[in-house]
Amino acid sequence: MLLVVALVVLLVAVGGAAIWMRAHGNGAGGQGVAISTGPEPAPPPSNTPEPYEDDLNEPDPRESDSPPPEEDEDRPGTEGPTETVQRYYDAINSADFTTAWELGGKNFGASYSDYVFGFAETARDAVSVTDVQDDTVYVDITAYQTDGTRYEYTGTYTVSDGVIVEADIERTS
Repeated sequence: MLLVVALVVLLVAVGGAAIWMRAHGNGAGGQGVAISTGPEPAPPPSNTPEPYEDDLNEPDPRESDSPPPEEDEDRPGTEGPTETVQRYYDAINSADFTTAWELGGKNFGASYSDYVFGFAETARDAVSVTDVQDDTVYVDITAYQTDGTRYEYTGTYTVSDGVIVEADIERTS
């Protein structure tokens, strides 16, 4: 159990360092650094045609009269309540607790570390949406534990702008 907590802390630290480095020019005072791990790749042979050289009569896909694509459905606020709940459980099942936290775990009254610790004995969760009414998603959940036992839950999640803002979940077995 301590190993799981240590792993989560390590993953959060590495992710934070990567974000900081990206925001601060790879850690070189905004100048950027080129790192080489081997010899430079050889240039392509001179007889290699340029991309699309044979397609000169094809229209340029960048020049289009079609409207821009719809908003990205992976961003919070652009998906339906059912998809938000499903993404929440997908994140939990892949141990992506940062994403699960942002999708609503932060609204359940626990600290982040307590929230993550709450899944220490859970191998995976299976969620079944039984009904949706406006922003309320009705679910049945089976939580499979690492020791082979399982627990059944039922209840609702309320979703607003792609984030779970309230949960009323009760254990049934």
